[in-house]
Amino acid sequence: MALPIPKDAKRILPEPLRKLTTEIFQEIGCPKADAGRIADCLVQVDLRGVFSHGTRQVRDYVNRYRNGVMATTPNIRLIRETDSTAVIDGGAGIGYLAATRATEAAIEKVEKHGVAVGASRYHGHVGSCGIYIRMALEESLVAIAVAGGAPWGKPSEPEATVWDAMQAPPMSFGIPSEEGPPLVVDMSTNFFRNQEHMEEALKNHAESVLKSMGLMFVSTILGGSLAGFGPDSERDKSYTHAGRGFLIVVVHPDFVGNADYLKSEVTRIITSSRELNPLPGFETAEVAGSLEWQRERDWAKDGIPMADDHLKALEETAGELGVKVPW
Repeated sequence: MALPIPKDAKRILPEPLRKLTTEIFQEIGCPKADAGRIADCLVQVDLRGVFSHGTRQVRDYVNRYRNGVMATTPNIRLIRETDSTAVIDGGAGIGYLAATRATEAAIEKVEKHGVAVGASRYHGHVGSCGIYIRMALEESLVAIAVAGGAPWGKPSEPEATVWDAMQAPPMSFGIPSEEGPPLVVDMSTNFFRNQEHMEEALKNHAESVLKSMGLMFVSTILGGSLAGFGPDSERDKSYTHAGRGFLIVVVHPDFVGNADYLKSEVTRIITSSRELNPLPGFETAEVAGSLEWQRERDWAKDGIPMADDHLKALEETAGELGVKVPW
């Protein structure tokens, strides 16, 4: 979720933020390489302005590690493989690590086979699916990614409706461009702020609720019941936050059409669309992923605008662990 940017936010450059985040996860017990990868993922998301899934998550992840519900040193391993598929066991660790491995495997395999699938299971939160989509975009690949939980459980509350059957799993789509922003849809499948917002939409725009619910089911089942499924006997039940799964499908454009033509068309379509009038209430005309693309470039130089409560949570967590704040 892209939270509003406070006007009085303090600007923090990506590198010191990455350094602090890495050291926090090292101090809690993560190996240096793992801590660095987690930090990279979180800072990337902050750079796009999606603060809810960036370093705001650090305190929560630290608490999960402290409570022993995720493994700090997971044994991440390949457990199933074909010429065009790879399944990764996340070893009850945080999801960023296993999802990265699954994405890397799919990218490697797609070069020979045109379409490849990477899946991971038995791990925690993977964050924004756009992290992994952008890994594929760097290689000029088309990609679709979802995440979910397994096993699924029926809500037990007497007042629960079919809406409550699913949580809010992420979903992302990416198509590369020749230059400028690629097309990236990176979203929660739950379109609504809260129950009240959903019920209001149900009265006036019921189709939006039904479409959101459909995507929630799709992402949960593909990311959870398909990718996240595995024998219970292989899992340590004490890691209660390791019931997540992830699935990415990557397509090499040259196996379907022409990659150069596709990328030039995406650039033409996005550029021309952004020349149109903006939507009411917006200052600029943007398409999916274009605003985040621009923020990444601007904020990498100018610093990420971070709210006081965001910085306070990071600084307090660092202080509790004896990590020096580099700003």
